[in-house]
Amino acid sequence: MLEPEIRCVVGIDVAKRSHVVCALDVPSGTVRQKAFKIDSSAAGYAGLRTDLARWGAPEQVLIGVEATGSLWEPLYDALTRTGHRVVVLNPRQTAAWAAGLGLRAKTDGLDAQTLARGLLAGYARASVLPSETVQALRELTRARRDLVQSQTAARQRLQDELVVVFPELPGHTPDRCDLAIPAVLHLLSTYGSAQALVAAPLADVAALLAQHSRGRWSERPAWALQTLAADSAASTRAVAARAVVVRTFARHLLDLQPRIAELEAAIATVLRDDDDGQRLRRVPGIGPIHAATIRAELGDVSRFAGVDQIVAYAGLEPRVRQSGAFMGQAKVSVKRQLDLPTTKIRIAD
Repeated sequence: MLEPEIRCVVGIDVAKRSHVVCALDVPSGTVRQKAFKIDSSAAGYAGLRTDLARWGAPEQVLIGVEATGSLWEPLYDALTRTGHRVVVLNPRQTAAWAAGLGLRAKTDGLDAQTLARGLLAGYARASVLPSETVQALRELTRARRDLVQSQTAARQRLQDELVVVFPELPGHTPDRCDLAIPAVLHLLSTYGSAQALVAAPLADVAALLAQHSRGRWSERPAWALQTLAADSAASTRAVAARAVVVRTFARHLLDLQPRIAELEAAIATVLRDDDDGQRLRRVPGIGPIHAATIRAELGDVSRFAGVDQIVAYAGLEPRVRQSGAFMGQAKVSVKRQLDLPTTKIRIAD
């Protein structure tokens, strides 16, 4: 039920460049303002605040916005700073409202009115807004996840190219090191094929290895690599083009490494001052990235009544489909999996 002081409900369908607003009178449900667009800008928000002032005092107006990614945040901040009450709504919840109203069409104007009618009916359950710490960890861990996925894909593509241009290299790197070691990536970013490595002066190869291995490797591994390349079973087709691809992905991997390290350092900084994160760190097997990811995706665990709710929120509870004599298999619901990091992936031989 709505509070007795509420005189107007406002639904706002949020998008990237503009938002659609619809207002209804309380309790009649009469349309006070047909759906109209505002720009997602400071000027657009200022104009909306002017309209809201005409519809009632801040305590008399209830506003609902759908949690579309993070697009709602600037609008939420602009309205709450002026004392307006804004309810952030889960898209699953609002989709159920539309189904309940029997709506078949879908437009921004209908979506805004559906939000307003859900508020009017008292159906709204506000989403839990993350704290500053949780929001920071969410941004950082998700950015890191995306870069790690890009890194994994680039490693795989590099391996696929080496099968053709220098198939012996993965099994004969200096000291059997990983292909993702900076010295090897610098080698591949300069000499993208077995033929290119053979044609290079030995002194140049040795100097490159010495520079990027901090003096660990020099002339002897350079000579071994050139000897390996000279006897390589590499393809002779499209060698120049394939060498460009190898150099490109090697440089891409080199660029990703400090970017990921920068994100991990920022995660460690946020986690250091987070008591809940530090408690997670004390659990055996939970490292800083796992702790940060759990904190980012679960937020304040005190909002869950028990472990079962956490499991369900993560989408890991078994779900059974049964109808009459039919009994389906129990499957994990996978509504919202926690995307925890995995161990480092090595490029295999």
